[in-house]
This record gives sequence, C-alpha cells and structure tokens, in this order.
Amino acid sequence: MRDGLDGPNVISAGEAVLLLVAVSNGEAVHLARRHEPSEPGRGAVPDHYLTGGGREREAVQRRYDVEALQEPIWEPTTMCGREWALMVGGHGGTLSMYREPAFAPTCRRCLTLMDRLFPAPAVDRRAPVVAQVVADVVREHGYAEVREVPGDQLAALRKEIRSLIRQQTGHPAQTLVHDDLLLVVCDPLRDTEAEMRAAAEAVGAVLFGDQPLPATQPERPWVVTWTAWDLG
Repeated sequence: MRDGLDGPNVISAGEAVLLLVAVSNGEAVHLARRHEPSEPGRGAVPDHYLTGGGREREAVQRRYDVEALQEPIWEPTTMCGREWALMVGGHGGTLSMYREPAFAPTCRRCLTLMDRLFPAPAVDRRAPVVAQVVADVVREHGYAEVREVPGDQLAALRKEIRSLIRQQTGHPAQTLVHDDLLLVVCDPLRDTEAEMRAAAEAVGAVLFGDQPLPATQPERPWVVTWTAWDLG
C-alpha cells in the first residue's frame, strides 16, 4: 500500500481477509473472499471507477491506492453466492455517489458464513449441568425457558440439550433463541390439555373473579437461569 493512500476495504474473520462489496441491486453490504491461487480473481473496483477524468474519479485516485484496488485477488462472487459490482468505500470515502462508506457487512447470509471462520469459543463448564437440568424440566413439562445465556455459549448449549433429550426420551426437541432467552420445546412430551386448563383458569380469575388472584407471581418450574449455576 502506498503511503497515505487507502487500499481495499477489508475486515478480518479468524485468519481470513474479506472484502466489503455491493451488488448491483440491493442495499446490503456483502463479503467476498480472497480467491484461491489456482483460480482467476478480480480487482476490488472496476477500472472505470479508477481511471479517467471527472472530479469523482480524480478524488478516488487521490484517496485510494489504485494499484491495490486493481489487483485481481478476489473471488467473483460473494460468500452468499451473488455476483458483486464493486467494493464498498471505506476510510478513503465513497467510490460511487449511490453508495455510502461502510465498515461492516449487513447481508445475513454472509454474516452467518463469516461466523464459521472464527474459532469456536471454549464451552463453559456449567453448560453440561444446565443442559441436564433443562432436559429434566422438558421431560416433566414438555418445554423450558433458559434465561441469561451468554451469546457465545448458545450454540453449544442448544446442541447439548437437543442431544440429551433425544437420548433420554427418543423425541426431538426444538430450540429457539430471542436475545439471551433460550426456549426449548418437545411437542410429544407436552400436556396440551393441562396447559389449556391452566390458561382457562387464569382467564377466569382475571375476568370473572372465579379465583382470587395470587399475591405474588407463582413459581415457574420450567424456568432455568444460567447464572444460578455458577460453579466458581
């Protein structure tokens, strides 16, 4: 890279270097990998954005290392499989009047694939304990809520819970995530009639005064809290 000039707008994921790019139709910011040495690559920016007159072209040439942007080292399609048009401008400013600079991808598929490039996080030693507690709860109630789960532990915990439930009951379980809340459901183990009766009783207590309202929130045995199992 020549001194004082910006090169390709890239981010790192593990050991991979990824180029931030735009497709011709759509606002999302995608990712392109460096190509394999045995395959033909392409430059980060088409030549007509880098050469010729006009104030925009001259501004790009003053801010960016043109040779670095023309180097054919990038795959012709994004990580999600789409043909891309050009690199999204970075610290050197915009390359096109239709695109603002960007410094992170927004394509969900590219983000998912990028996550796989990072080394897997170490599994917290409380994960097997919490997974067994959740499996026991699901065997009794058919579902469970797991609260305050760290984001880097969700994948391992979900896998362990599903494996335990299948081993112990022979039934598959579904795990759903919303923020730090993990929901676990095993439909074959749920007592839907009991759930409907409980719901009807709750509605009756509120609307018709059939039962006195509880002074405190009732105990919810299907709720498991990650932080309650601090193993030191």
